[in-house]
Amino acid sequence: MLNLPIGIFKILWILLFVLSTITFGNLAFYSLLSIYGLKKPKRDYELKEDSRTFLFIIPAHNEEAVIENCLQSIEQLDYDSKKYASVVLSDNCEDRTAELSSNYRNTTVFYNTYKEAEPKGKPHVIGKYLNENTNYWQEFDYIVLIDADNLVSSNFLKEINSQFISAPESMVIQGYLDTKNISDSIISRGYAAAYFITNRAIQYSKHRLSWNTAIGGTGFAMATKYIKEKGWQPKSYTEDFEIQVALSIEGKKSSWNHFARVYDEKPNSINVSHVQRTRWSQGHWYIAFSKTYQLIKSFFKSENLVQLFNKVETLIYSYSMLRAIWLLLIVILIGVDARFIEKLPSLFSLFYFWIPFELLNYVILPLVYIFQEGEEYFLKLSYYGKIKELFLLWISFFFTTFIYNFAQIQGFFTWFFPQNNWKKTDHTRNINYDDLSEKVKKRGVPINKKD
Repeated sequence: MLNLPIGIFKILWILLFVLSTITFGNLAFYSLLSIYGLKKPKRDYELKEDSRTFLFIIPAHNEEAVIENCLQSIEQLDYDSKKYASVVLSDNCEDRTAELSSNYRNTTVFYNTYKEAEPKGKPHVIGKYLNENTNYWQEFDYIVLIDADNLVSSNFLKEINSQFISAPESMVIQGYLDTKNISDSIISRGYAAAYFITNRAIQYSKHRLSWNTAIGGTGFAMATKYIKEKGWQPKSYTEDFEIQVALSIEGKKSSWNHFARVYDEKPNSINVSHVQRTRWSQGHWYIAFSKTYQLIKSFFKSENLVQLFNKVETLIYSYSMLRAIWLLLIVILIGVDARFIEKLPSLFSLFYFWIPFELLNYVILPLVYIFQEGEEYFLKLSYYGKIKELFLLWISFFFTTFIYNFAQIQGFFTWFFPQNNWKKTDHTRNINYDDLSEKVKKRGVPINKKD
């Protein structure tokens, strides 16, 4: 080990102390916010007649294994078929994605190929479609962005339509992100558990406070009037987070819907998960670093306290990945200079507060929310089976949360790379709508469950 000059040692210690303070503040904030989601979710709007029009936009690169299942689920929506349509963005496909998609009613195909050195990836193909087909998509009230591997619950549009009527100020409504392959592996279980927790602890809690929802990469509806006004701006790997930050800066509203569900295929291997999460992390860090100044400046233009709190939360969320960098820095500094070991008690001077927050954030609330949100999944299991599966989901959540740190660290050191070469997640789980419906029936709850 080295014995750093006292000046450098003090500077590094101050840096570490500041990061520790921010990390603890972030942990405390989201732990307390999570408690607000304990109230059982209920609709805050009445179900309305089918009236608004929707266009599903489905980016797809070589998705012949899953695209038909996605389109079948859309065809079976409990909504007036004359009021919605789909477009599959065949993004440089080399398989039968476009051919299979063209067989479905109310579905058109947008064929996209890339020129040399042209940016590639989901946000770019969406932008190309919106720029080249304004006469079509602008006829609809809203566009719905979903992925080619998704299945949508039969009540999806009915719920979204009703909420937009009830809250016309909303520019975006994010649907509930669920998992269609929960029990495939420890990785898919970990993802499923994380979404069970996030849907209640973060999304529903923020909705109850009238704060903007976190927009996911799929399953959200956006007002076409907003796109007409602003254009399609996202350029990063995380177009969802980019939209979320833009809405906060502009003081516009995004909402959460706990009843309109999208079932997503989760990765089954560490390698696939790492590639996907590294992409997320690169985009997240890019938006955090490039938008912080604008976000802070927008604080002073807030029209009310709710809008201000929403912007503050967005800023806090922008640096939610800082914990991984903090842990890395502690390990590096201890390896460089042994004196940092002596300083560790000072970093954890709030020890008696750290432990309760960690227990709340990683043990108590996760177990509660996994069990409650996985109600359909647990319903037909025996008492022993429920305990076993709850434990497996919780352990998987811990494991996948831990390995996410490595993707966040890699994303931190590579966020400035050009975000124009999308590494897609391969989708292979051939689960169709009828299969999913049957699984849900076996759990005792219909897919369009009413509260």
